[in-house]
Amino acid sequence: MQNNRFLEGLRRVYARYDRLMEKQGFYIVLGVCVLVILLSALYTFQLRDQWEEPPAAADTGEEALAAGGSQGAQTLSDAKALVESRGAGLPAVPTQAPLRFSQPVNGFTDRGFSVTEPQYFSKTDVWQVHPGIDLLVPYGEVVKACGAGTVDAVWEDNQLGLCVRLTHEDGYQSVYAGLSNADYVRAGDPVAQGQTIGHAGNGVLAESDAEPHLHLEIWKDGRPVDPIAVFLGVDNKDTI
Repeated sequence: MQNNRFLEGLRRVYARYDRLMEKQGFYIVLGVCVLVILLSALYTFQLRDQWEEPPAAADTGEEALAAGGSQGAQTLSDAKALVESRGAGLPAVPTQAPLRFSQPVNGFTDRGFSVTEPQYFSKTDVWQVHPGIDLLVPYGEVVKACGAGTVDAVWEDNQLGLCVRLTHEDGYQSVYAGLSNADYVRAGDPVAQGQTIGHAGNGVLAESDAEPHLHLEIWKDGRPVDPIAVFLGVDNKDTI
């Protein structure tokens, strides 16, 4: 009997709910949707405020870590200021490159530079220093200026044969010896780097038993230096 009354009560409640949903169901669902949207928007704004406002740094009495540290980050202006402060007091970068020489011929080095240990010369059967390098090339190979400068002299030497000497900047001079021809230049002529000044031969007396080559010397402030070191831009200490 009691179960029947309970079931009857459920039927009446369901009938009322059914009539309510039939008449007002659309508005109820709409209201629930609006409420859900409002709650979602409120939650999103709260999260955004948390992202935009970083937590306060601990009161350690020290400045924040620099860029790349584990605390905080740099703005573009902060990074720029840091770079400028680190660059303060540094020497200015030179705007002009130092003097550089290029090889006057494409050839292998047959005899190297040596002013501290004598080398043996079979033609004259003597040991003597060699203040230059010998570059093996075919006879008549074009010889070019190592660097821009002025022709200081063109002359015939008893030991070195036909020679051309150029004067360059920074106290440098270059000597091209044993030439077969030097009709392209004369004393006082300006020359550009890579300009033809003559042709290779085999006119160095002490080296005439060797294959045709160019005997090249480079002098710095009146002392011979290793041409290979000059080509490489290396500061050379092995001088007379």
